[in-house]
Amino acid sequence: MKKITNDRLSELIVMRSVCQRYSKGDQSINALVDVDFTLCRGSTCAIVGASGSGKSTLLNILGLLERPACGDIEFAGRDVMNASSDELAQLRNREIGFVFQAFNLLPRLSAVDNVALPMTYRGVDRQSARAMALSQLQRVGLSNRALHRPADLSGGQRQRVAIARALVGEPALILADEPTGNLDQACATEVMDLLLALNRQHNVTLVMVTHDTVLAERFERRIEVSEGQLLDRSDHAAA
Repeated sequence: MKKITNDRLSELIVMRSVCQRYSKGDQSINALVDVDFTLCRGSTCAIVGASGSGKSTLLNILGLLERPACGDIEFAGRDVMNASSDELAQLRNREIGFVFQAFNLLPRLSAVDNVALPMTYRGVDRQSARAMALSQLQRVGLSNRALHRPADLSGGQRQRVAIARALVGEPALILADEPTGNLDQACATEVMDLLLALNRQHNVTLVMVTHDTVLAERFERRIEVSEGQLLDRSDHAAA
């Protein structure tokens, strides 16, 4: 993967003239149109917009899960447009943590073993991976539930396990896709407080897709996706 000389060390992701298209029958759908976007290290950004506006496409491209049809992308100073699938998988494993609305925990594994999975995929031995996982569970306030399976945890606790799993590899970026969508208001606020605290305390860059405008107002930046375009709505004070 080509290393790009870049003195702007604060820039984690830079997208230039990025487009994405999908085919639906004999139609071509423009999901993203000539997008320029820069995400700085340690920042918080909420992505909002109507269903079908291109939010998920943007998140997938930021997470190196799909390649755009055109444009240039740098991730941590590296050109990812010409990277191999193996190189992208390695970057995802080492630099990006994902948190999903549906938690995506394996039901037969305990909380600690769910959190340890990303390190196992890196080839870390089981004992060391579990020790790292226990440290992350303590970080999110769930060390006392380490041996419980997902079915024995509340929705808010499951999402905390998912956050611990996203953090275990010490990523530069957390991408959260509607992480509070399956939670009641109290649990949603608790999970959001945790994510923003992790951002402040550990300088983890946080990007979240959400339909909740109240939660979005707590982020430093609020980007609205509309008809494949990005509109900066960051005219508020984050809290």
